[in-house]
Amino acid sequence: MKEIKGLLLDVDGVISRGGKPIEKAVEGYKLLKEHGIKTVIVSNNSTRSRRFTLERFRNFELDVTEDEIVVATHATAKFIAEEKPSAKVYTTGEDGLKEELRNEGLKIVEYTEAEYLVVGSNRGINFRIFTEALRLALKREIRYVAVNPDKIFPAEDGPIPGTGLVIGALYWMTGREPDVIVGKPSRIIMEQALERIGLRKEEVAIVGDQIDIDIMAGKNVGIKTILVLSGVTTRETYKEMVEKYGVEPDCVFEDLYEVAQILISEK
Repeated sequence: MKEIKGLLLDVDGVISRGGKPIEKAVEGYKLLKEHGIKTVIVSNNSTRSRRFTLERFRNFELDVTEDEIVVATHATAKFIAEEKPSAKVYTTGEDGLKEELRNEGLKIVEYTEAEYLVVGSNRGINFRIFTEALRLALKREIRYVAVNPDKIFPAEDGPIPGTGLVIGALYWMTGREPDVIVGKPSRIIMEQALERIGLRKEEVAIVGDQIDIDIMAGKNVGIKTILVLSGVTTRETYKEMVEKYGVEPDCVFEDLYEVAQILISEK
């Protein structure tokens, strides 16, 4: 860990759970900043914009700038805009995703006009949205992009369905998987984050709470991986998850505060 100069930090399950900070995680984040360890937030959240994420961190009294935030909603919008500027998109997602799509000059349209199907989580999803997404997924000429592959999401009162709810339903109905997944563990969002942090790969580690998402993401781009047990993966489920996904983190800690303490002690 001595060579680590920067961390890519997951949010949900690492810094916060739902709308509330995880105990001691905020203190851990502040310690990292105070001791000159660079940080970039890498969130797979498919419902929040960068603006919302920044506001939430400021509510936690954390010193974070927009340049230190990479959110899957914006990463998805950026990817599509680079692939096809001003593309017409239909999304299953919420307002945060729509905000980022519009910010990148993409046009949100009815499903009958769409060139892209953009799948994100939606806590108000209904039969109509599923039906429209189904009809697009059945058309192979429509580009199918998912914001992330997250199966579950750690809310304040326990796990809730993630974007995987929609991806799984569409696969069950059509046999089709997304053409592209932008969020972790994809290289797309990770390469955007590494560009932001501006360090050599051997100087960077990712901190996350999900083996199949965060730890896999780190392995995919060749950086060190740190699992914290403050989110989806617990001490009780750790061994099962490692065996299930065939991936093991380089280090395991209780929470971000412990990560910060270890890094600082080894500097």
